[in-house]
Amino acid sequence: MHPKNIYNIEPDFKELAATFDSFKPFVKQQSNGRAYIDFKDPLAVKTLCQCLMKRDFGIDLDFPLDSLCPAVPNRLNYILWLEDLVSETMQDDKIRGIDIGVGASCIYPLLGCARNPHWTFLGTDINHRSIEWAQKNVRKNGLEDRIKIRHNDDPEKILVIDKEEYTFCMCNPPFYESQEELERGLVNKELEPSAVCTGSLHEMITQGGEYGFISRMIKESLEIRTRIRWYTSMVGLKKSIWPLVRLLKASGITNYLVTDLTQGKTTRWAIAWSFHPERAVKTPSLDEYRPKCQFVVKLPQSVDFVMKHIQTILADLDIHIERQDCQSLIGTAKRNSWSRAARRQKRQKITHEPEKDLFTFEMILEPNTVLQISWTKGQDRNLFESFWSHVKKRI
Repeated sequence: MHPKNIYNIEPDFKELAATFDSFKPFVKQQSNGRAYIDFKDPLAVKTLCQCLMKRDFGIDLDFPLDSLCPAVPNRLNYILWLEDLVSETMQDDKIRGIDIGVGASCIYPLLGCARNPHWTFLGTDINHRSIEWAQKNVRKNGLEDRIKIRHNDDPEKILVIDKEEYTFCMCNPPFYESQEELERGLVNKELEPSAVCTGSLHEMITQGGEYGFISRMIKESLEIRTRIRWYTSMVGLKKSIWPLVRLLKASGITNYLVTDLTQGKTTRWAIAWSFHPERAVKTPSLDEYRPKCQFVVKLPQSVDFVMKHIQTILADLDIHIERQDCQSLIGTAKRNSWSRAARRQKRQKITHEPEKDLFTFEMILEPNTVLQISWTKGQDRNLFESFWSHVKKRI
């Protein structure tokens, strides 16, 4: 679970029942005095969701019993991860998100707006009933100016956007390809263990399952490209992750990451990719799936000696230093000054090619002289790695 998630401490059902009369009938007590509810009871689970949203976010929420009942801690995990992703890779406070398959509850836009006063959303869905309920939830909370709900008239198209640009898109796609696969998933407990399975068929089943859905997102993103800064989606089945990563690589997309979102006994994953040069290095991610953006080397000299030596090397390479202190610096390479050809040109005083930002990096030197370099911006991995190889040899 995300470290900022307020549900790292499990909700006290007894306390919640004392606050909300609607929740009291569902709370039972074990012999040791611990309060619990029956998670196989759809009405109990729905009421829990409503009470948490009202108490913790001031949101009034309603949705039909036969629609997908969102687990608030898990949904909050996704929003918190998006907050990390956005804050690390852009400066703008004006954040515009798209929730694909917004659903009857409209929970992601409502959560996002409750936590972030500068966020706005477009929510899309192919189901008219879900659209009507989502609009009711938006009106009920007075968020018509920040959340727009739009029906997707073309089921073959996922990213239904206007001419404006967006910060991110998010999605919790249907897991399964068929009714038979859904039933096998229930038997194998791929869905929430010890919980009721609510959700209409269009929320649970799609052509090609979740891999098919997200792969279509990837293909559509190749057309839209930088109009959406971060394309993201929830992944419900671990077996889908590597095929999706391979598809990203095959599509020439090098800026991507995968994280896990855990709630109790249930683990979900989220995948994100971008055509922008900014790279999310500090945002939580799983190293086994992502392209390497950080390199570490242990050095025998003192911190002061190493930092002075690094500064000398970077000055020799004409690296533009944007910020530095005694243990860290941020630099930008504006031309390839470390290749053999570039060094030969420098010796012969040949005029350099025009400067442009090639990549940005951050160096951090730990007290035990462990040097970490992070590639934070740029599109050419080979160029950055050749730079680091040159610097490491000289250090």
